[in-house]
Amino acid sequence: MFDVPPKEKKTKSWLQSQNSIYLGIIAIFEAVVVIALQAVIFAQFQLHQSETQHTTQGTGIPVYLIIFILSQLFQVGLAWDAVRAQNTIQVIALLLFNLCCFIYSIFQFKQMSTVVEQPALGLLITRLLIVNAVVTGLCELVFLYLGARLYQEFGAIGADPEIRNMYRWYQILLSLLKLDMFFFLAYSIQYLVLVLQMNDYEFALTIVALPLTCLFLILIVYAVRHESKCMVYLFFVGLAAGCAYFSFKIFRMCDPSQREKFLYVREFLIFFSSVSLTLVVLTIINTAICLFNFDKGLKPHLLRDRSKSTETNNQGDRTLSLD
Repeated sequence: MFDVPPKEKKTKSWLQSQNSIYLGIIAIFEAVVVIALQAVIFAQFQLHQSETQHTTQGTGIPVYLIIFILSQLFQVGLAWDAVRAQNTIQVIALLLFNLCCFIYSIFQFKQMSTVVEQPALGLLITRLLIVNAVVTGLCELVFLYLGARLYQEFGAIGADPEIRNMYRWYQILLSLLKLDMFFFLAYSIQYLVLVLQMNDYEFALTIVALPLTCLFLILIVYAVRHESKCMVYLFFVGLAAGCAYFSFKIFRMCDPSQREKFLYVREFLIFFSSVSLTLVVLTIINTAICLFNFDKGLKPHLLRDRSKSTETNNQGDRTLSLD
């Protein structure tokens, strides 16, 4: 059902692909609906502050809502980048990211149930959360369908098999780094606002670590494109430190003696730190594969000019875009 005729050319512009356009429209539709719902919930909390619990959980609700809104904006950017570059790997990353958004929409029910004390307000917010979860879940199903179509549309390409395989691992690394950045920032914002105090030594360290980590993740792209082994080895040290950090934080959050410190926020911080830890481990594995592929011919393809960055298979008309 998803077969693409073997002699059909790969679409040169995403505007010529109906499935790409539909994917972008669905991503924008989901973002608009979810942001509107989160904004209404936020407004209700602001209007009825006296009817909500003044606890860390209650204080954290605006933070959770803002992170959800930012996740939708990030997802639109991810969808745009995927269809613009006709990148199958990023389409898969989009599917996984939206699945995380759906899981988080389920978490929101627990968030709100322990904060809202007024029954009428609680009923209104519950209904809004149900709509939010349903929209996110339905969009995930549509994304799965469109992803299957785009996999056939983007994936059936011709090029040297070895170069194509190495390039695929490079694209996976790019997608992982984008997800790494989002989940690390989301975790750090929650940890800064909801757990740490300004006089905690971790407060200043976390603030300094935020821009440095983003710069670190950007530099590894340069290192892989230019096949700089020294920079990659340094990146491995940073990733190992990231694994140790998130593992330690998960252990601390599960420690009964730390229950009071992470009261009301433990489940959500564990969710973000667990996803971040998983992504870091996958990034280590993928970076190791990219390092193994150094000096095998991919570098010239990654560094050549965009106008020259296609390879044509002599047996067909399909091209492999390397940028």
